[in-house]
Amino acid sequence: MRKGFFNKCLMALGMCLFFTVILPIPVAGTVKTASASTIEEGQNDIKLNVKSKSLVKDTTFTLKTYNVTDKQKVSYKSGSTSIVTIDDAGLITAVDFGTTVITVTIKEGVKTVTSLECEITVGPPALSVKLTKSEITLAVGDKTTLSAILKPNNTVEEAKFSSNDSSIASVSIGGRVTARTVGVTYIFASIGNGKYDMCKVTVVEKLEQTDQSTE
Repeated sequence: MRKGFFNKCLMALGMCLFFTVILPIPVAGTVKTASASTIEEGQNDIKLNVKSKSLVKDTTFTLKTYNVTDKQKVSYKSGSTSIVTIDDAGLITAVDFGTTVITVTIKEGVKTVTSLECEITVGPPALSVKLTKSEITLAVGDKTTLSAILKPNNTVEEAKFSSNDSSIASVSIGGRVTARTVGVTYIFASIGNGKYDMCKVTVVEKLEQTDQSTE
């Protein structure tokens, strides 16, 4: 009986050693977690003020680049200097009719950060301008769009809109008219040679809608 008891004790001791060596018990407080990585705030996207532009021959336009850091250098290149030229400040000069691409390269040291493109079309100026409406009436708060017809048909020039009194009716660069207060004013559409057309705008009180439905 003593021998059997002794054998059982040896077996129990062996099992304890097995679980101690082969299956170690985890110690509280030692669980590892992935360290949090620092996410740097990304820079704003570098962009141009326009992606395409139409210019009348012998006129100029400044191409601007936004979100460039002090360490970065901007360079410009014209795809065809016979159509447009561009200086180190981004000033474009329309030389002759045609279409070309300005390539803008941003570098930081010897590394190119990005390259952007702007399509430039050079065409003839407008010789005449005519608004499609000569008179309109709007209620306060209403909006409408005036269209200008420019000749010749292949001109790349755009009419410039202005209001004689923007407190009565204002107008956007695209001819969108907004009635502000009661009164009468004129909207003008002009071109580079000094010619213009105008539209009389009468602004009236906005009538309150009444519910005329019957039960």
